[in-house]
Amino acid sequence: GRVWDLFCGVGGFALALAAPGREVLGVESSAPAITGARDAARLMALPAEQVRFEAGDARVLDPAGDDGPDLLVVNPPRRGIGELAQRIEACEVPRLLYSSCNPASLAADLERMPSLRVVRARLFDMFPHTDHAEVLVELARA
Repeated sequence: GRVWDLFCGVGGFALALAAPGREVLGVESSAPAITGARDAARLMALPAEQVRFEAGDARVLDPAGDDGPDLLVVNPPRRGIGELAQRIEACEVPRLLYSSCNPASLAADLERMPSLRVVRARLFDMFPHTDHAEVLVELARA
């Protein structure tokens, strides 16, 4: 299978999803974060043909191509995924994991992807005693 981890940061999701027979691509706008992700992949002895990290704008990628993913992971900044939601809606990617630090942008993005249904969601209290939390939502094509 093929996994794209968009807005991957230092590669936490991508590295966790790396497995034999699975191609993982992580994309992040921060070049230093990509350097960290590549360093971590090397330390984990992950083959370069299995896990690849690229610096770039994840918002402009189109998952509809022939080399598109079977699983798409997004962990965007507070503003959400914006126009990428329309491209995800238009493509045939069967599963999406959406990690969000902003429930309002998450709700707006999910509204733009009506063919994806919530399978499960989980709240992570990463910042105790504050009103900040992370939400991880698993979605599947209806």
